[in-house]
Amino acid sequence: MKISIEYCMQWNYEPKAFSLKESIKRQFGIEAELIEGSGGVFEVNFNNSLIFSKKESGRFPNENEVEDLIEYYESVT
Repeated sequence: MKISIEYCMQWNYEPKAFSLKESIKRQFGIEAELIEGSGGVFEVNFNNSLIFSKKESGRFPNENEVEDLIEYYESVT
């Protein structure tokens, strides 16, 4: 399982990305890759497939939303 979190450095989304990375590590025992980006992005990829995009949804993920998505996509792959 490969998880990456791309976050905007310009808007200082790094704390949110780091918090999500830690939550994923606690719940799944997996190190998510943090990728510096720009333009207001906050995107989460699971096995190279986009599962959450702030740019598309217009918001940050809710608490445990990404973790629930990971569980879902893990179960169907």
